[in-house]
Amino acid sequence: MNERNAHNFPLDLATVEAPSING
Repeated sequence: MNERNAHNFPLDLATVEAPSING
């Protein structure tokens, strides 16, 4: 669970920040 979260953390941040900056 922790390993999956750590791997998804950077991906989620980039995916949420990308559209946020674009929009």
